[in-house]
Amino acid sequence: MDTPKIKILGAVDYDTALFLQLEERKKVKEGQSPGTIFLLEHVPAVITLGRNAKEGNVLFPRELLESKGYQVREVSRGGDVTVHEPGQLVAYFVMPLVSKNVKSFVNGVVTAIQRFLETEYKIKADFNPQKPGLWVGDKKICSIGFDLTERVSMHGIALNLCNDLAGFKLIVPCGLGGVKLTTVAREMETPLPLDADSPNKSGIKTPDIGTAMGSLAGYFS
Repeated sequence: MDTPKIKILGAVDYDTALFLQLEERKKVKEGQSPGTIFLLEHVPAVITLGRNAKEGNVLFPRELLESKGYQVREVSRGGDVTVHEPGQLVAYFVMPLVSKNVKSFVNGVVTAIQRFLETEYKIKADFNPQKPGLWVGDKKICSIGFDLTERVSMHGIALNLCNDLAGFKLIVPCGLGGVKLTTVAREMETPLPLDADSPNKSGIKTPDIGTAMGSLAGYFS
């Protein structure tokens, strides 16, 4: 199987990213592409409800959320409700699947993210199959949700890099009441890489998402 392409999109709205995924899925199904991994952050912020989402896990009316600048979208991935916001590193995997290798595909993605966190930021994150995602102790740092139908994967992971987590106060994240969340910026033992031009509200330099996208790409090459 040919190596999938990697495209770094930077900041992009949700609908554009979904369109790119659907176009790529069609090419993969027709044998015109080996697949693509899209790396991006979502701007503006968007609340997405997966196939198993409960409407009650969105805590405010959609009209109010939209008035505050949040898009709201129902999507084909598994799982419940989550938020994608600026500063969060998102990776979408549109790749061919073989039914017997689905588990190894997901495990491969998880392992790559774990290696990325430990190598680049000295953060050890564990995978919890009962509460899918990556966790630093009892705090969730990365959400995982795929659409694995039609023999081609879609959607993927959302890693809290330097986002302020404000959007998660508007929902019950992943349907887990009382869940604690964290980001790479909060967990870093050493402040690498840095974006010297973008201190956060406390004045502490935060990881640069553009640098992080470029680094993460190397873990899937």
